[in-house]
Amino acid sequence: MIAFLFHHNRWDNQYLLKELGEENVRCIYSTDYHQWNMRHWRHLGGSLRVIRQSKAGDTIIAWHYMQAVLAWWICLFTFRQRNFISLNVLLKTDKTLKNKLHRFLCKRAFLAKNFKATVNSEPYGYWLNGQLGINVQYTLLRDVYHDYYSFPQFVEGKKKDIIFCGGASGRNWELMLQIVEAMPEWRFYMTMPGHEYKPFMRKIQGRTPPNVIIDHDLQYRDFLFRLCQSTLVVLPLSINAPAGLTVMFQAAGNRRMVITSDTAAMRGYFKISQLCSNDVGDWCDRISYYMQHEEERNAEAERFHQFVTTKCSETQYAQTVKQLVEEFDS
Repeated sequence: MIAFLFHHNRWDNQYLLKELGEENVRCIYSTDYHQWNMRHWRHLGGSLRVIRQSKAGDTIIAWHYMQAVLAWWICLFTFRQRNFISLNVLLKTDKTLKNKLHRFLCKRAFLAKNFKATVNSEPYGYWLNGQLGINVQYTLLRDVYHDYYSFPQFVEGKKKDIIFCGGASGRNWELMLQIVEAMPEWRFYMTMPGHEYKPFMRKIQGRTPPNVIIDHDLQYRDFLFRLCQSTLVVLPLSINAPAGLTVMFQAAGNRRMVITSDTAAMRGYFKISQLCSNDVGDWCDRISYYMQHEEERNAEAERFHQFVTTKCSETQYAQTVKQLVEEFDS
C-alpha cells in the first residue's frame, strides 16, 4: 500500500493516481494553515498523520521532502517499519541553528536503506552530497510540467517589451531591483508573495523606480497574464536549491525565454548563456542582448518548450515515481 502525503490540499494528483493505481494509494493531506509562519506545524502534523494512517511495510511518498524526513525519524524512535520516498528536496544553506538541525535530520534519513530521495537535476545531487558530506545516489526526477500552465489566450497580441520577475520563494528581490535601476530603458513587472512584499517595501522605504510595477499576492490568472504579456522572464535566485521551477515551466508553456541564476538546480535545464552570476552587469548584458535579438530569444523559448513537454511531462514524472515504489517491492 502507498500513502501519498501532500503538504496541503491544492494538488493535482490524478496523473499520479492513474499510474500508481488508485486502489493502491491513499492520499493524505496536511492541515492547510494559510499563515506562512505556520508551515512547520503543517509539516509535522502531516508527518504524524501519514504514519497513523499507514501500516508496517507501506511506502510513504511525501511531496515535501521534509515531511518524509520527519516521518522517518518518528518511525525510527517508535520502532515502526515504513519505506520512504522524498520528492522535491530543498536544502537551505543559511548558518542558523534551525538549518544545522535540518541538515542533521536530512543526512541521517538520506543514508537509510528504507529512504529514497529525488533531485530535479544531476548537478544538484552532487551539490547536495557535498553539503551534507555523504555519498548517496539520488533518483533524477525533474519537476512536472502541466498543460494548464499554458494560456494561449493571454499570449496573443503584440508583446509589450516588458521583463517579468515573479514567484513565491527563493527570489533575490534586492538583486532584481538593482537590475531594474541599472536598466531604465526597459520596463519591468515584479510580483511577490505578501509576506515578502511588506518587508521589501519597508527596506526600500516605498521608493520604486519609475520603470517597474511591483505587485503582490496576484491571483493565478492575473499572474499568468502578467507573465504572458512580457517579452522575457528573469529569475534571480537567492538559494542554490530548486526555486523558481513553477514560473520556469509557466514561461516554457507560454513560449517565453528564461534567464536565471547559475545554480546547481538550474544547470539541469538551461544553457550556460542563460545562467547568470550575482553580478548586476552580467544580468544587464544578457537581458539587453536577448531583448534585442528576437530570433535567438524565440528559438530558445521553443527549445525549452519542447524540453519540458517531453522530459518533464506528467507521464514521465508518474512513471519515475512508480519505478521508485517498485524498487522497494522487489
